[in-house]
Amino acid sequence: MSDPTHYTVGWICALSTEYVAAQAFLDQKHKGPDFVSPADSNDYILGRMGKHNVVIAVLPNGEYGIYSATGVAKDMLHTFTNIRTGLMVGIAGGAPTQKHDIRLGDIVTIQDRSFQTTGFLNQPPVVLRTAVSGLKSHYELEGHGLKEVIDSTLAKKPKLQKKYKRPDRGSDILFQSTVVHLNDEEHCSVTCGRSPTNLVPRLERTEDEDAPAIHYGQIASANQL
Repeated sequence: MSDPTHYTVGWICALSTEYVAAQAFLDQKHKGPDFVSPADSNDYILGRMGKHNVVIAVLPNGEYGIYSATGVAKDMLHTFTNIRTGLMVGIAGGAPTQKHDIRLGDIVTIQDRSFQTTGFLNQPPVVLRTAVSGLKSHYELEGHGLKEVIDSTLAKKPKLQKKYKRPDRGSDILFQSTVVHLNDEEHCSVTCGRSPTNLVPRLERTEDEDAPAIHYGQIASANQL
């Protein structure tokens, strides 16, 4: 079993899909904790990513939002008392602009908070903001190599390929903001159509561009995931 005091990074997922993906990218998977606080009702996966010992938890099935995430984080700290950094990592919808050409499968990293809000969580700790700055400059110079890492991981776990592979480029359609999706039961291609007048024209990414791309900026939450 694993000593809870050896873990310093907490990773919280909202959905089971995210929980599976998080486990798949661990460099090494550890045995379960040798002690769980009576006040802790979370389910955990432990492992190593790079040089960090990471504990991963998921929100209870059917429960979403800040309240549920706060409960998971609170319980985690009852057992893993040396957690110094907490991360909420998962899927989201993107809002492309001329500056940020966000596409299916891209990554968005919170960087600042100049967006007008009705409420907000505290900004990330200095150590994470400093790390983002360092990684941003490194990736600009050298590229991030995420595609190779993703392809390698899926090659090792072929059962995940169908569900977790990058979406086909042909499915990445951006509609004009005036187009309203009227039927939640139908696919966009059926409900909204693919008339050129309804679509935002976008150039295909070249082989020299990183795919997936990483975007830095504000992340808004509807408190639903």
